[in-house]
Amino acid sequence: MNFFSGIMRIKKPIAVVLAIVGIFFLADFIIGQKQDAIIRERNAKKQRLEKLAFQMVFPDVSDAWDIPGSPEKYEAVLKIENLADEPVYATYPEVTAYVQTGTYWTEVPIHDKQTEKREQVAKLEKGEHFYRKIVTIKREIKHTFYQMYGYMHVRYHISMFVLPQSAFKEEEVIERVNDVYMYLKPYYMSDKEVLKQVSFPDNKVPTMIPMPPH
Repeated sequence: MNFFSGIMRIKKPIAVVLAIVGIFFLADFIIGQKQDAIIRERNAKKQRLEKLAFQMVFPDVSDAWDIPGSPEKYEAVLKIENLADEPVYATYPEVTAYVQTGTYWTEVPIHDKQTEKREQVAKLEKGEHFYRKIVTIKREIKHTFYQMYGYMHVRYHISMFVLPQSAFKEEEVIERVNDVYMYLKPYYMSDKEVLKQVSFPDNKVPTMIPMPPH
């Protein structure tokens, strides 16, 4: 009797320990499942908002020209187009500019035009919205002819945070990042020189030629 009583006394603490360990692992499993569900829901929401934002907002370069009396400086007009029927809240687009030099991209200075109104967050209604920038490309930069003789291959890297009005309660903003490209004729290259290599309708040589995304 004493032998069995001793065994029972030993088994009770072991059973208690095993029960505590079991409860601990069960709780850990439940918490893990809840955390996974939260992460899945958060990722699904982010993907939904990203798809919505990318379908609604399209950054691009609208036009560019060299500035008379200011060698090496160009005015570029960037376009943010909202294609949706609802407004989009967006931060002011941050832009960096690059010129292709060989197999590399060389960053060049870019800043807002002095008369440009800079709003930290803007409500973009359906339609086109324009931002004017001043780009400085020094003559000594050895740009690479990229398919179009004489023209510089220029890239603008545009980043902004977007929140569609329909997703305002989601409290989740989406970063919209795009690279847009264009050909830009150097201010020091004459139309006559370009026309020796490239044909244009009515011999009108444009300063800027837009390019598709690539």
